[in-house]
Amino acid sequence: MHVPEQADTAALRLALERELALRREIDHRVKNNFQLVASLLVLQARRSESPAARDALRAMNQRVTAISVLHRQVYREDGAEWVDAAVMVRELVGDLTASAGRDGVRVSMSLDPVILPAAQGAPLALVAGELVGNALAHGFPKGRPGVVTVTLDRTADGFELMVADDGVGFEGDAPRGFGLTIVQLFVQQLRGRLEVNPAQPGVRALVSVTMSPTEPAPA
Repeated sequence: MHVPEQADTAALRLALERELALRREIDHRVKNNFQLVASLLVLQARRSESPAARDALRAMNQRVTAISVLHRQVYREDGAEWVDAAVMVRELVGDLTASAGRDGVRVSMSLDPVILPAAQGAPLALVAGELVGNALAHGFPKGRPGVVTVTLDRTADGFELMVADDGVGFEGDAPRGFGLTIVQLFVQQLRGRLEVNPAQPGVRALVSVTMSPTEPAPA
């Protein structure tokens, strides 16, 4: 009676080990593919003679970086996939800051742990990447020094992401562009609200998200 039970247990353990090994191999390949795409975008941007094309390629590289960071930070447990938004945002900001090469610009972060389903991690990663990337690229022209502040705060029913800088800011209505359009679309996907205002000096963007009752509460 005991031999079949032991054989079944051993078979299940072997199947689980094979599944985990396959998942690690897939994750490794996906990571390498993201790195390859990012490298091609950087190379093409450097070779382009058009400033507009260079800016577009660099912006696309930021978006690839955001999705790559999300992929590295997704946890899987009991058939569910989730992400700690604080860990994801911290790594993403670090990658964007390093690639921007802005020695005179300092980034300050204060991030509460917020647990999200992986499906919500993707739009949040893209929103954070766009806002931080825009601050680094446009807030401090001609070597101007400054500070970019990133906060992630838990609220009673969700969370708030704030990206602010003390750079040159803007005059008149809120800035418009493809990057901000992307931010607005993904904030809508999060069922959140976006506010972009002058910070005197600089710009302050605030994303407020309310979690639905079916989603896990922030940890």
